Amino acid sequence: MTLQALILGDQKIETETQRRKILLGAYLIFTFLGLDFFFLVVSIINPYGESWSLFGGVFVSMICLWLIRNGKIDAAIFLHLIRSNFVAFYFSVIDVDPYQTATYVYFFSSSIGALAVFGYQERWKGISFSLLSFALFLIAFFDHSRFSVDNAHFYFIVNFSIVLIIGMVIMMFFDQLVFSSEKAIVRKNSELIEANTELVKTNTELDRFVYSASHDLRAPLSSMLGLIEIAQNASDPNEVSQYLDMVKGRVNVLDSFIRQIVDYSRNSRLEPKIEPVDVRALVEEVLDQLRFLPGFESVKTEIHLPETWKISSEKNRLKIILENIISNAFKYRNPSNGFCHVKISGKEIENTNVFEIEDNGVGIPQEHVGKVFEMFYRAHEVSQGSGLGLYIVKETIGKLGGSIHVRSQVGKGSMFSFILPK
Repeated sequence: MTLQALILGDQKIETETQRRKILLGAYLIFTFLGLDFFFLVVSIINPYGESWSLFGGVFVSMICLWLIRNGKIDAAIFLHLIRSNFVAFYFSVIDVDPYQTATYVYFFSSSIGALAVFGYQERWKGISFSLLSFALFLIAFFDHSRFSVDNAHFYFIVNFSIVLIIGMVIMMFFDQLVFSSEKAIVRKNSELIEANTELVKTNTELDRFVYSASHDLRAPLSSMLGLIEIAQNASDPNEVSQYLDMVKGRVNVLDSFIRQIVDYSRNSRLEPKIEPVDVRALVEEVLDQLRFLPGFESVKTEIHLPETWKISSEKNRLKIILENIISNAFKYRNPSNGFCHVKISGKEIENTNVFEIEDNGVGIPQEHVGKVFEMFYRAHEVSQGSGLGLYIVKETIGKLGGSIHVRSQVGKGSMFSFILPK
């Protein structure tokens, strides 16, 4: 087991800053524990030594290490810094000649150690302990009667104070440098994780796309080839005309699929071009383009939109969204309901634009509702589409910074609601 593993135990370290704080705190405690053992041996040899205080130091250091291993990091560091400062103060006061034994240097190490352990984010904790070290140093060494420019005591106090301040400034500078570097690394790691996630998603979609697209492209072509071969052998002009109509239908299917692929490609590659969009005029334009769909005349369309409602969005992308959702409402109408309708509504709510498209069509089985936005997913066995439409809708809405939801019940219809930022 390594020293780091011994220190960290089973703790879950969330950030590199936390890891650095734990390890620096533990190393500082280990250093003072080593000093305690060293001076304990010295005090045993020295007849005037005070081994009891050093035994106490060893005991406190062991408690601090136990606290760190059990996740009580701040408590361990606080206890150690208080202990190191007051031990330095104690020996400075009782020492016959502290200037010769240089016990004052431990105030410096405690001050710099506090700044190093707490780092830039918790710098005020480090500064507080540095001020404690400085205050105890002054209490232990400052002598007002000797504090004059012609006395060495004056220069001792002033020089120690200057060195302590310089050390604090340098340590805070490096703390800020380390903090900025760690912040940049975290940001880069986050960007890499996001890019990797997007790459995995893209690769998965590409695999599915190649497999499904090859099938959806070949199926109409194979059907057309078969119809052409039959038409070539037919002698009745009416029969040939019928086959040509069927070929035309397959061409339309193929054309629709290719347009969806183009829509998907443009949406994934191009950034949105925000412009004022007249929503009601756009919906009417979409309905006009869909009027040749089978069964269009048998469906009552209701538009509940403000007459002068204009939003800031991209017209082409919003048109793709509306075309796909509204055309599905016509394709999957339910004649058995007797009265088919599609209701298109929208309004502003706070800082968002909310759209709802409701129909009383065949509906979507509950086990399929959560999957209808997946690439090439078909919720119905008799699906008329490629399975790309709603996937493109979700991706396009995401590109515009919005979200989409669906509620549906088999035999009663569906409601698609999507939200776009204002």
